[in-house]
Amino acid sequence: MDRLPLFISGISGAAGRFGGIATQILEDRLELLALELREAKIRFVQSLLLACMGVVFSLLGLLLLVLAGVYLLAPEWRLYGLAGAAVASMLAGTAVFVVLYRHLQRKTLAFDQSLAELKKDTICFSTKN
Repeated sequence: MDRLPLFISGISGAAGRFGGIATQILEDRLELLALELREAKIRFVQSLLLACMGVVFSLLGLLLLVLAGVYLLAPEWRLYGLAGAAVASMLAGTAVFVVLYRHLQRKTLAFDQSLAELKKDTICFSTKN
């Protein structure tokens, strides 16, 4: 009879330690998830800014190209200057879109590390030691 309370006490102590470990693991995973969420938000804002810059430069290039057509009858140096500015703007817009494309292709999936850690946890707790 004296062994039963000791056995129950040992089980409750082990359950408490296991609960503490599980809580710590959950806390670590949630911190990782929050970090990845911040990183995803930063990548989204960067991509949005690059897209906006690409649109602005492309539109500026188109506007200057149209102005070059309007001033077709103007002196020949003015025409070359407008055409050169239009080409430069179009090249800048194209370069920004290329950078945006590479930026989006290079990034991994959002929450990829959290999913990998959860898979490791599942494997760790599902195997019989």
